[in-house]
Amino acid sequence: MTTHTLTINGEKVTITQESVLLVAADARPNVRPGRHGVLIGSVLWAPKDLLRTVIGNDDLGNVDSPRAMKAFDNLGFQTFTETVYTADGLPFVHPENKLRTQEGVRP
Repeated sequence: MTTHTLTINGEKVTITQESVLLVAADARPNVRPGRHGVLIGSVLWAPKDLLRTVIGNDDLGNVDSPRAMKAFDNLGFQTFTETVYTADGLPFVHPENKLRTQEGVRP
């Protein structure tokens, strides 16, 4: 069983790949994805919206979208990030992130 543990408001919360699939099968996104997205089946979720739905709590504390996306990426789900370009027209890659293609999918 694939798991990932996050600290939310000082408490360790473990989510599993199976729990994400079960919850996403019975729910629909509450918000439209913005800059980040997680693909579950054929539905694109905003990562924080999906995390709130999976853990059943609206208060994510200091968990931002990239951190939520990392959790879903570690669970084996496909994640997407909008590509941002520099003034020279080159893709901007934050030093802590992996290079992403123009479609926003990790190679």
